[in-house]
Amino acid sequence: MAVLASLCMVGSARAAVSQAETRTLVGYVVSDPELARHPEKVAAVARRDGSLDALGIKPVSRTENGKTVLSRRAAEDPRYEPRYLVDSAQFEGGRAPANPYEYINHPAECWHNASESDEAGWIKNRFSYCQVKVNWALDLECTGTRCRMIGYATVRETLIGYGKIGGDPAKPERRFADFQLVSTQIVTDGTFDKPAARMKATITCAGEYRVKNGDLGNEDACHPQAGRGAREDPLPAWKANPQTWFTLQSEAYPASPERGEQLAHGVFRIEYEFAPGDGVNISFTKSFEGSMRFDSAAYLWDKQGSVFDRTVPGLSFAYDDRKVARHAKFVRESVADPGATWPVKADKKLLGWLPTHADSLHRVARGLGHDYLVDGNRDTAKAACAAPGMPAPLPDEPTPVDCADYAYATTYEGAAGWLDPDKHKNDFAVRWVGEDQTREAAKRLHAWYQTHRILDVDLLVPERHNALDPLDQERFFLSAS
Repeated sequence: MAVLASLCMVGSARAAVSQAETRTLVGYVVSDPELARHPEKVAAVARRDGSLDALGIKPVSRTENGKTVLSRRAAEDPRYEPRYLVDSAQFEGGRAPANPYEYINHPAECWHNASESDEAGWIKNRFSYCQVKVNWALDLECTGTRCRMIGYATVRETLIGYGKIGGDPAKPERRFADFQLVSTQIVTDGTFDKPAARMKATITCAGEYRVKNGDLGNEDACHPQAGRGAREDPLPAWKANPQTWFTLQSEAYPASPERGEQLAHGVFRIEYEFAPGDGVNISFTKSFEGSMRFDSAAYLWDKQGSVFDRTVPGLSFAYDDRKVARHAKFVRESVADPGATWPVKADKKLLGWLPTHADSLHRVARGLGHDYLVDGNRDTAKAACAAPGMPAPLPDEPTPVDCADYAYATTYEGAAGWLDPDKHKNDFAVRWVGEDQTREAAKRLHAWYQTHRILDVDLLVPERHNALDPLDQERFFLSAS
């Protein structure tokens, strides 16, 4: 049974009680999906015992809450590799798609894909995120070691995040993201049934800049927008209006080649406060953490934006897409059997088919001043196509043909082997592929880079790369089927 108990704050009641009695409020997060679906089971145990110990659920003390850590969970657990795939057909002709976000449209979509037992939440894609959790607040009267529940409140919270392409309309160089909190299945009993019983939800964000830029401090890296950071209302008002909107912002300077990628990383939470009345101290619980990246880069179509960074983006080419089918066949067959590709090399390995750190690809951006890398990759591939022994086009290949290369010229893993020229010499594949197919695939790849904000994190300069992308969050992978 997967269970997490969140921070609680315990206080004595201001109301007059006997000297032997104390009044406390305790907060929990119930993560077991079965218990989350049946709050009456939790309530029955709370009434009987005055705690949730029998269910294996315990509140976390203040000292155990600890400090928010700006890190990626995937770096701590290599098995945790959330990923998503985008069909390249969205970028036909190298155009941005009509709906680049593909946001979660309804909490039910989140409930269907996420789980109360998954504290990381569900990342649909780089722009669309959600988490589901169930908060409990117990109002207890205690004598000695024995407590009696006199009231409770339970709320199912669904937090949906909306990353953005482009800057804040009020200040274009500023990056931002919106969040919708949907509070449903609100059940109250006892003292929490009083009209004065209240709940407050506040969004918080701990941020830092990857590279210090000008006079901006880490407090500017991620913070709530004024007036869009908290809501406090009586519980009946939450029942009547379950939707709450928050906005996080990240300050930056106007994007320019001189400033490079202005990257800020933020870890956000929703903090909840419950109070059954004015005379009782407030219970305090925190949501699971989520993570965002705010970026500004002059070589992207939209210079500013925000993404949920705890996922690995992927691009898919379909066999039944007549405009890129031959390209999909070339890439798929090359990765499946590198030894059968040209140029010949024993133990050749072609990367990019898995989202893991060791098997993925990384973008090279011409606009960053890395034209020589792209040109070097392409020149190496063309030389291989012109070399004696280059296989002829496949019999069913449409003409005219072009020299197609994999890994792509716009990646650090491309034909020139920039990461280690001696080790990676000939660690690429070329084939004669229909010219229209090759060019269409290249246009789609570029449009995907731009739309999904794939950055060039300067792998050839270790110091700069380690500052920009220490956890290898800018890798990507491919698929063809």
